[in-house]
Amino acid sequence: MQEFSGLLAAFVRFSTFIFLLPVFNMRQVPVMVKAGLGALLALLVFPEPLNIPVTSLWPWALLILQEFAVGLILSFVVTLTFACIYFAGQLIDVPMGFGMVSIFDPSSGMQVPVFSQFYHLLASLILFATDGHLWLFRALLRSYDYIPAMSWLDMQSGFNVFMELGANIFALGLQIALPITGTLLLTDVALGIVTKAVPQINVFVIGFPIKITVGMIIVLLVLPFYVNLVAALFRSDGYLMEVLYGLLTHWGGT
Repeated sequence: MQEFSGLLAAFVRFSTFIFLLPVFNMRQVPVMVKAGLGALLALLVFPEPLNIPVTSLWPWALLILQEFAVGLILSFVVTLTFACIYFAGQLIDVPMGFGMVSIFDPSSGMQVPVFSQFYHLLASLILFATDGHLWLFRALLRSYDYIPAMSWLDMQSGFNVFMELGANIFALGLQIALPITGTLLLTDVALGIVTKAVPQINVFVIGFPIKITVGMIIVLLVLPFYVNLVAALFRSDGYLMEVLYGLLTHWGGT
């Protein structure tokens, strides 16, 4: 079994990453497909056997726990990137009047906002169209160059990277939603002026369809901007790859 210890460690890291990746964690993706993909990536790397006694349990438990943690945190970076898209969709739903409306997401089994689901599905398509999934797998394979099995992790440096990532993700979500929310704010101001000038108009009756119509028009107009922004985020030299390699570099101490 010791001859396959490196292969087992790689399988735990890669399968954890794939099982928790936002694009692959859908219920429609079979478990065997995820596990098979993790095993294939582990075979591509095939690390050297580790010097671990077969009769000792604790070194094996620590090895599996460390590899699980590495795969978990790397997938968490991608999850945070997709979280900014959910955040932008929620910012758009509320002023458009969809704040109380949600749809059932069969992939996660939860109720999600309308535009959050729309932007998430579109971002997933853009990820595959720009070969972003291949760049993610490449970064995962290269993680063994920075963080071999049974190596020490610098958690302080990794925490600083996550702090910077959280701030930038929040700003990115605002950047996606700002054109729509800004236009709807101006629409509210215009409706307020009309109500002040003509009190007989019931703004609560005409306001919702007007805001929905204006919001949908602006969403269509800024859709090319959203596509370009997400494509730049997922490409080989985009922000996601920059964060992943930055985190690996800080962890590996190189």
